[in-house]
Amino acid sequence: MATPLARSVLIYGAAFAVAGAAPFVLLPVLTRHLTPAQFGEVTAFLMLSALLANVAGLGAPGFVSVRYFKSSTAEFKGLVATSLLAVCAAHAVAALAFVLLHAPLSTALDMSYSLTMVVPMAALCVSINLVFLVSFQSSAQPMLYLTARVLQATGEVLFCLLWLWLYTSDAGARAFTYTAAVALSTVLALYLSYRRGLVGAGLSLAHLRNLAAMGLPVLPHIVAGSALVYLDRMVVSSVLGTEGLGLYMAAMQISMLMMVLIEPVHRALAPWLFQQLSKKDPGLHRLIVRRTYQLYGVLIIAGVLVAGLAHVLFSSLVDARYAAARPLVGWVVLGYVLQGMYYSVVGYLMYAEKTGRLSLITGSTVVVGVPLSYALTTSLGLQGAGISFALNNALLFVLIWLAASKAVPMPWLLRRA
Repeated sequence: MATPLARSVLIYGAAFAVAGAAPFVLLPVLTRHLTPAQFGEVTAFLMLSALLANVAGLGAPGFVSVRYFKSSTAEFKGLVATSLLAVCAAHAVAALAFVLLHAPLSTALDMSYSLTMVVPMAALCVSINLVFLVSFQSSAQPMLYLTARVLQATGEVLFCLLWLWLYTSDAGARAFTYTAAVALSTVLALYLSYRRGLVGAGLSLAHLRNLAAMGLPVLPHIVAGSALVYLDRMVVSSVLGTEGLGLYMAAMQISMLMMVLIEPVHRALAPWLFQQLSKKDPGLHRLIVRRTYQLYGVLIIAGVLVAGLAHVLFSSLVDARYAAARPLVGWVVLGYVLQGMYYSVVGYLMYAEKTGRLSLITGSTVVVGVPLSYALTTSLGLQGAGISFALNNALLFVLIWLAASKAVPMPWLLRRA
């Protein structure tokens, strides 16, 4: 019989496999219907929506996750309701800013007015959905998580195909239908949360103050982290335009198969890590280190397989117009391997409550990464962008590992005390 941890890994693995399958399934369809410039416009839309959701989300998902274990059922329902209202208010302000600044935003992003105006709605749905999803995780209900993710992924594929079939081939085929799919998943998550007693109604000033006390200080880390995640794409967009961004994103989406392994392991193993560290057992600490090194081996093997298969099957997955993206896959996959390694050590800083160091390291990596990415992309084009993605993830991993080893000493050399 599978252990609860193994069962959670399997369920979250299925959830992320389904979520990752949607863009992967749509990749050959979209690259045949959209030009690289149109695909770049879609990428800009999705990127901006995610960035806005991270910032206007006010750290609510993390707040809800932590407070679940510190609150009664009635208190938790109230703080979820307050968090959702605060998130809606933040996105309303963002929407007003988009209305006032639509012209320069559309020009800067090379994105149509209609897509620019839909960004705040897409971001709002993403933010609300994240709050519900993290409440499912915290309350140990991974099947609810899986249900919401399946509905969203199914909606993304079906809505997009219907748009292309019934309407026209343009960037809206992905942008508008993505927003609709996330909104549908959000409605389902709200219903499931209400039925399971995970959300209430009303606004509590006490919960609002607690959200601000926890969420606002971590916003610099969220902003820096979001900038780091999308740094390569933002630089490609500014240097090479939407056509270059479309080519780069074709390689990125194929390489994102790595996240099907990385994300579920990260989601399921983080609570296990905290539990084992709390026991302060040297034997358990050595076990953690061995499991970490074994994970690195699995990530490297998976990376080699994904990069190899992508190189062989590239022409079958995307249209010939995107052939320039093929050499990038190896570098992007390497970046994701290093990102998976980063996830294995960042938990130590969270356990030690050294979030200030985390923000400092993330911010410093962005400061170094921006000129590095710009220089490499300017001199080497798309290849330079892929190399910078790998280098920035390597730098972040090494710095976090060094900080984590000081915050929580571990037997990384596997020596007995």
